[in-house]
Amino acid sequence: MNRKWNPNWLVLFTICLLVTALTMFLITIKDQLGLKKCVYGDGEYSVGQTIPDEPRCYCNEKGVVVCDTDDESENTLESSEYINDDLSFSSKFLNFLEVKSTFENVRFSEVSSTQDGFKIIIERLSMCSKDEELPPQIGYYMFLSSDLYLTTTTNLLSGNYGKECMVSNTFLINTDMSVSKIYYQSEDKEVYNADICIFDGKIYNTGDAFVGENGEVVMCE
Repeated sequence: MNRKWNPNWLVLFTICLLVTALTMFLITIKDQLGLKKCVYGDGEYSVGQTIPDEPRCYCNEKGVVVCDTDDESENTLESSEYINDDLSFSSKFLNFLEVKSTFENVRFSEVSSTQDGFKIIIERLSMCSKDEELPPQIGYYMFLSSDLYLTTTTNLLSGNYGKECMVSNTFLINTDMSVSKIYYQSEDKEVYNADICIFDGKIYNTGDAFVGENGEVVMCE
């Protein structure tokens, strides 16, 4: 009996292994080819397809309908791309932050239009070494409609930067884009608005006077 059963058992075991391997192969091919479907309500949707009447819901690669519930403006910022083309960026140490200082996290110290574009200087909190050395910093910008967004990235891993300090970042952007507002997005995703006036492609700071549309003198407040 054992001599007759062992070969049959081995054949059955081999068939099970083949079926299992074939099933896994088909599942893998299905995932790679994006053949998964999502069932939502009375409809069936392909991977990446949005759900009708639910524009913020879509079928993901796992075959599950997911909905984006984040704030739309934050979503737009996250999905937009910062670049540094045609940007001259520089950083400068200002001073160490005193314990009783009332300095804000970020402030615009200069915003002006130049012959080739814009010059924006931002003063912000950062970390420095005790020898007043700055960590490597890179500046970026992006245009979102007629708004200009600035941001920076700081590499604190390349040295001993343990003292809180104030730094100055200068952005020189060579562009002829029309701008209505200027913002800075900090590295912890806080957004700060430049307190400026923009008229006829020129930038005016608070207290500046300029001639408006009706020929009247306007004060930027």
